[in-house]
Amino acid sequence: MPRIVESLSTINSLLRTGLAIVVVAILGTGAWFGYQAYSAGDRALQEKDQQLASIRHELTAKEELLAQQEQLLRDKDQQISALHVDLRAKEEKIQKLDTSLRLLKVNHRVGWLTVLEQDVDPTTNELFTVGQFVEVNDQGQPLGEAKQFRIAGDVVYVDNWVVKFDDEFIERAEIDRSTSLVLFRRIFGEHQKPNEGYVLDTVGTRPQAYGSGTEMSDFERRIWDEFWTIANDEARARALGIRAAHGEAPSMKVRKGKSYKVLLRASDGLSIVPDDASPPVTGKPPA
Repeated sequence: MPRIVESLSTINSLLRTGLAIVVVAILGTGAWFGYQAYSAGDRALQEKDQQLASIRHELTAKEELLAQQEQLLRDKDQQISALHVDLRAKEEKIQKLDTSLRLLKVNHRVGWLTVLEQDVDPTTNELFTVGQFVEVNDQGQPLGEAKQFRIAGDVVYVDNWVVKFDDEFIERAEIDRSTSLVLFRRIFGEHQKPNEGYVLDTVGTRPQAYGSGTEMSDFERRIWDEFWTIANDEARARALGIRAAHGEAPSMKVRKGKSYKVLLRASDGLSIVPDDASPPVTGKPPA
């Protein structure tokens, strides 16, 4: 009996041992599988973190590139704006230069000289010329009455006072100083003394070419009243924007039956050129 009990006890012990081994094996296997699953999950998580970090890095790089592109665009916009401003400035400068050059070369018709008669005087056997002079506007229309003259010879002098302003006033077309001013004094021939010539404009009165139905300005009156004072005072002339003020007397060897335009350039003095057009006033030589 005791031997049977001992055998049963041994069997029971073996069963408990085997069961323990099985439990340990099961727990070990579960732990191993759990570790494997944990390791796999951890690796997957690390891979996801790496992928996320890579995406973030790529996104940061793209954001920096985008910021650089946006800055380049802003720089280009600023350059384009600056170029537009520079272009407008250059266009304005070109227009101003073009206007300046055009104004500086403008010729104003201020007088018309017509030869009415030219012949040899039988009493003196010398050549004489009879003509008429009339001031005109830019359209060639007469301003006032034509004045006749008779000179010995065939060379006619047109004596005048001329005022030339600095180019900047002409370029800006400034009122009163947008063109040279001229006061016709007299006409005389090469065999006459100037003070024996035929009077045209009276000193102290406004030249007809600048009348235009308005009163003489204080500026103009001062110029003509103080002409020679201004001409001899550089500081005073400069204060008035005057480049030069002086007398001059362009001349022309005239021909019978011809007419001549007397021109005043905006930036210069008088010139006399022949013109085949009909004169604005038809004159007849004295009987």
